[in-house]
Amino acid sequence: MNKGTLVLGATATLAVFAGLLPINGAAQTAPATAAPALTTTAAPTSDRFTVPSTVSPEAAAQLNKLYGRLSHAPRRQRPQTQEDWDKANAQLTRIAEPTSTATADALHVTRTEDHLGGVPVLRIRPAGYKPGGPVLLYMHGGAFTFLSAGTSLAIPALLSTATGDEVISIDYTLAPRADWHMTTDQVLAVWKAVLATGIKPGNIGMMGDSAGGNLAAASVLKMRDQHLPLPGALYLISPGADQSGAGDTYTTLAAADPILSTETTSWSADAYAAVADQKNPYVSPVYGDYSLAFPPTLLQVGTREHLLSSSVREYQAIRSGGHEAVLDVYEGMPHVWLSLIPQAPETKTAVKRASDFFALHLK
Repeated sequence: MNKGTLVLGATATLAVFAGLLPINGAAQTAPATAAPALTTTAAPTSDRFTVPSTVSPEAAAQLNKLYGRLSHAPRRQRPQTQEDWDKANAQLTRIAEPTSTATADALHVTRTEDHLGGVPVLRIRPAGYKPGGPVLLYMHGGAFTFLSAGTSLAIPALLSTATGDEVISIDYTLAPRADWHMTTDQVLAVWKAVLATGIKPGNIGMMGDSAGGNLAAASVLKMRDQHLPLPGALYLISPGADQSGAGDTYTTLAAADPILSTETTSWSADAYAAVADQKNPYVSPVYGDYSLAFPPTLLQVGTREHLLSSSVREYQAIRSGGHEAVLDVYEGMPHVWLSLIPQAPETKTAVKRASDFFALHLK
């Protein structure tokens, strides 16, 4: 079994969970012992699982396998209590952890647990790592309610390998146990601790996917408003930059998104922030004031995700403030495809462009 088969096979197994819970495309059907509050019902099959002919042959082959499993995924009822959320996350963790480990092992990255600013983090270093270069801070996806640094290794492992740099993955507290106030404060605590080691802010990049992309952008806005130094560059993958559910493709692509559903993403949004807070810039950075300082930003998104408008609007908001932003859109790609099909040409291109972006801006 080669590396590509190892990584894809494990990730594809997880992807059956995507129709159930709003998490980075990781998915699996629920076990028979699932809690009553998470009882499943049949999910309809639709052409949302049709792979467009315009993607690469490699991506098409991998996505067809993935979507074949997703097309049979059941749906879940909305978690009602903290116990429901914890059980759902524990269930997903049992599935995701072997995959995350396999992905990291295939790329030969090392992982070291640590704490910065009182927050748990995971230090991810590539094979042959040499200290003294830039540092990348990563915020994992999972709709603020699922996954962890240890179960979200694919993207930091890919970027660490491509750049040769250390990635520090922030293991922030999940909602609903923590809300947006606490979560963004945790990111800032890690940021201050990294700065305290003597690394220049311009030599630190920040990145995140899905909810982590939101958290990266929102935390930068909060840093700026607290008059803290800002990172040298920002990399956002399929960011959920608007938690209020606004945006054209939130409606027009809802039925075409094979990974996320607007219904389940709204559950997690409500767990993370009260409806009255969902247009606060620290919750939905698309509503931020970009007339003030903001770092150069690369946004990557696929045309088959209902969060496409989120990336477009965030890009336009940053550009309207006179800042550098690059919107890099991938034909036919689903939400956070880098973690789903890491060996596909579309992923390799995205990772190379991200690596080049950091190399250009981190000094």
